[in-house]
Amino acid sequence: MAKFRYIDKEENARDPFAPEAEESNEFEQLLQDDKHTPTSRRYSMGESVEGNVVSISSEFVFIDLGGKSSATLSIEEFTSASQSVPKVGETISAFVRTDNGSEILLTRTLRRNEVDDSLLRNAFEAKIPIEAKVEKVIKGGFEATVGAKRCFVPLGQMDLTHFDNPEIYVGNTFKFTITELKGRNVVLSRKAILRQELDSKISFILEKLEVGQSHLATITRLVDFGAFASIDGIEGLIPLSEMAWKRLKKADEAVRLGEQVNVKIIKIERTPKLKIAFTMKEAGEDPWISNATRLHPGAVLQGTVVRMIDSGAFVNVADGVDGLVPIHQITWEKRINHPKDILAEGQSVKVHVLAADLGAHRLSLSIKGPMPEELINKFKGKKRDEFSKMSEEDKALMKQWEEYKSNEAKVLIPTNRDDTSIFASAFKHAKKKK
Repeated sequence: MAKFRYIDKEENARDPFAPEAEESNEFEQLLQDDKHTPTSRRYSMGESVEGNVVSISSEFVFIDLGGKSSATLSIEEFTSASQSVPKVGETISAFVRTDNGSEILLTRTLRRNEVDDSLLRNAFEAKIPIEAKVEKVIKGGFEATVGAKRCFVPLGQMDLTHFDNPEIYVGNTFKFTITELKGRNVVLSRKAILRQELDSKISFILEKLEVGQSHLATITRLVDFGAFASIDGIEGLIPLSEMAWKRLKKADEAVRLGEQVNVKIIKIERTPKLKIAFTMKEAGEDPWISNATRLHPGAVLQGTVVRMIDSGAFVNVADGVDGLVPIHQITWEKRINHPKDILAEGQSVKVHVLAADLGAHRLSLSIKGPMPEELINKFKGKKRDEFSKMSEEDKALMKQWEEYKSNEAKVLIPTNRDDTSIFASAFKHAKKKK
């Protein structure tokens, strides 16, 4: 029976006279490679670190600190300060809260019960925020504690805005920065923290604000030229002319401090300084549209004289709707030099609508209305050739009456509209609003 022998091809291909190659030890190779791999290190509490965001969960931001070190930071540290959560790839700075060898927890504020003298010095030099509890009001400010350390907070460094009752801060724990550290004297400031949080909050909110948006705003200040209103802490100006459709002399005629109003953003300037302008008029319904059915030519309305100029008087016929009575439409009885010769501000008058321009918010009115019967009788039957024999006053009266009769009093509309009816214009505007 034939015997079979196994032949190793690699063995036959090997030069038998060549020196035997050293076999590499895989374990030794791994150890060798590991010498060139960075190893994780231990961090001390309060140490300032910087790293890149590698992932984000519903509760934590995971940060690569370099080498084999990674850490976690609670998302609440951002949301509680109304700041946007960092995105993957962003670089952020924080401080070590704990490092137990297997897990590193970061914070952006040192806890008051975790701070000792060395961490206090570290926080001062690195400008790390720390927690402190306000214990009581003292001369010139407040006494606060960080661990067992007593600190001083100057009155003007507690808040961004003026306050009348300092007792409202006592018993509360806030974030502070250390502005002075000399021996046993520790001076804190909350103002810088608040300003930083406000700047971050403004940046976060500004990303969502756009011209044309409507918001609910709170009136924060009244000035001669309007009022300032705040949307989540961001102030904007409502000019006096944008506070109401009617003419205003002071802002307090339309709003009061602390009142919430509907506004529409009409302007945002981000540089060189943030400026936002609001309107209250466009946020509500246009009174010229809501009163459209009353503003047709020939209508007789009751109004109030609100102001006078050399050429006529303005009469308010609805909230936000003023019309002009030309001086020659005030009276049939005599020629006057100024509306005040006949009228007074606040006087109630009956007016006739001569013409209306809804798009331009213009209304032409007449107080004198149709010619009185006695004047009609005076001119009735007069022939055309007799006009030249009339007195100048009668000629003027006759001319005014003819102009009044010939006025077709058509509704004027904006040139970009096809409507020829005041009603159609109003209905079209209403449909757009829906």
